[in-house]
Amino acid sequence: MKRVQFAISPEIRVGGSVFTPTDMVAIGQIVGEDAQIELSTFQQLIIEMNEEKAEDAKKALREKGLCVYETGSVVKNLSVCSFCKGAEIEGLDAARNLNDTIAGMTVPFTMRVGYTGCPNACGEPLVKDIGIVKRKETFEIYVGGQSKTMEAKTAELLVEQVKEEQLSSIVQSIITLYQTHGKKREKFFKFVERYGLENVRKELGLSS
Repeated sequence: MKRVQFAISPEIRVGGSVFTPTDMVAIGQIVGEDAQIELSTFQQLIIEMNEEKAEDAKKALREKGLCVYETGSVVKNLSVCSFCKGAEIEGLDAARNLNDTIAGMTVPFTMRVGYTGCPNACGEPLVKDIGIVKRKETFEIYVGGQSKTMEAKTAELLVEQVKEEQLSSIVQSIITLYQTHGKKREKFFKFVERYGLENVRKELGLSS
């Protein structure tokens, strides 16, 4: 019997990517004892289960308030901080809107986007492919971070003083540019190096 994989994560909330005991019970009951559950580095649980049961399981998980995503070369769900200063101060709605806009977009290579609600950067956005840092009422967007291998590097500032209503569309445009001009299996930080930071700004009509 064919087995398939999909990913689940909790709703973005104060506390960050936090599964509640109720979430965990529901997951176990819905996917069943035959499923395999793996904790990934993407703040996701990877579910592997029989294909014939997978679609019903996804539907049931969504009905319980959990987020369901595809695996593979897609933009992963937003990696977030814990919103320790509160939802309004740290932009919980902005993070949720951004996640809804970009999660699951197909890309040349698996992509991580990090969000943190203050300059403490607890969500480690500067080692993500795209990092967002909230500063008071506006946001900074960084690109090209890399946390793994000997090529690890800090992301570079792409644009600052972005308004909340602009945030999701700008990040989506960055990813679309990568979709269009990135080579197959080219990591995003390699794409930024090859394409050039100034060219990314120019293509998107941004100023640093």
